[in-house]
Amino acid sequence: MSDFDFGIKGWWDTWYKKFFREKWPLWIAAIFMALSGIISYGIATWSLARTVSGSNPYDQAKPLGTFLGLKELGGIINSALGKIGLPHYPFNGYLWPDGKTISYFVQYPNPFLEPTAGTMLGILFGGLIAALLAKEFALKVPLDRLEYGLALVGGVLMGVGAVFQFGCPVVSTTNLGAMGVQAIIMVIGMTIGSFFGAKIIVWLEKRRIARVACMADGAGYMPLMHFEKTRTIWPKMPARADGGEPGGIRYQPFLAIALVFVMALVLFRFTSIGYPALSMSFLAATLTGFAMQRGGMCFAYAYREPFLTGFGDMSRAMALLYALLVIGFLPFKLLGSVSPDIAYAEIFAISPAGIGILIGSVLFGIGMALNGACVSDSLWRTAEGQVKIWVGLITLICISSWLFPMREEPWFKTIFAPYGSKNIRDVYLPQIFGSYPVAVIFTISIILLWALFMTWFSGRTFKKYMEG
Repeated sequence: MSDFDFGIKGWWDTWYKKFFREKWPLWIAAIFMALSGIISYGIATWSLARTVSGSNPYDQAKPLGTFLGLKELGGIINSALGKIGLPHYPFNGYLWPDGKTISYFVQYPNPFLEPTAGTMLGILFGGLIAALLAKEFALKVPLDRLEYGLALVGGVLMGVGAVFQFGCPVVSTTNLGAMGVQAIIMVIGMTIGSFFGAKIIVWLEKRRIARVACMADGAGYMPLMHFEKTRTIWPKMPARADGGEPGGIRYQPFLAIALVFVMALVLFRFTSIGYPALSMSFLAATLTGFAMQRGGMCFAYAYREPFLTGFGDMSRAMALLYALLVIGFLPFKLLGSVSPDIAYAEIFAISPAGIGILIGSVLFGIGMALNGACVSDSLWRTAEGQVKIWVGLITLICISSWLFPMREEPWFKTIFAPYGSKNIRDVYLPQIFGSYPVAVIFTISIILLWALFMTWFSGRTFKKYMEG
């Protein structure tokens, strides 16, 4: 009997370690994220069919995205600032100089019923559960206080960029799978922005190194690279190696299990009161956050590292994710093209395209390079306890929510989103090419070209470091 117990325990420890404690290969995380993204798209299609039929018009799920959910959270933050007398953005609307009021933050009786708010919280919960099961949650602060400045600047640039480009990298991921022109422009813009963001980081590091070298007075001191290095302020590890794990680490898996049970009860409650699609969408987003944390999948690193460190594996994993979504979304799009009841499912996640998309994505790319995380990256890394990321995320939320109603102004639509503003099919690749196979081949070709470019540039960057 003892041998049997030992065998079961050994099997459980081995697989628990592989699945929950060890980092996943990036390609596995990409496949996992693609599956959850496809499931989310299918749930949104089903939700649309129920809404059209009138069986449940309020339970409206959407494909994966986070930005609109952050807008709702920004409304809550601004409302709270107003209640304590601080400058704020009115929760119930914004009065423009011409006297027109835009009531953009009152679309839902509860802000958390906004579909992408559930996605946002799902990624956060998924990352938190994964971090706790792996005993990786810890409050970490940057070694250099300059990092907070980078987070603030990055948060501002991402907030402005997200408003201009109608979303964040998760939106671009879904939009690319949906074969929209917007996503291709976003990928190009964020690549350009990340290049300049990496150059800024290198320039700052060279100044730091030069300053430390001068302080060392030429004594041959080799300064440490402090960029994105952190120290843990909680929980503190014991001074002696045999001191065991502190309680803040030892009990994290049990807290994760408790959160899973609480989440199950909440989702059951939402389902019972008429929101099954939102509940399932939240669950799909939770799986996305879990996979991102276990694989360390980071959009900011995928776009920045080929220009900064020469690490290109993240870019190739992201390209795999993009390609799988294109293929996985296609059955739902074909279903929408032949079914009048869910015709809109064919153009799910397609947004207008214009010069604003390129400007916004370049600004967003610079911002996420400086901050070290985009919106979805910030959510799961926030769940790990990264204090710098908290600063960037809160800044992004406040800036974007303050600027968001600007998108409803006619001048904004005229300048920044002229294509597709009236008929979204104008920026839908199957409509442009008149053929689904051609659109799929074209989109996947763009993805492959981007992956090859990032791989080439990562090799160029690595060679440069090795030579100099």
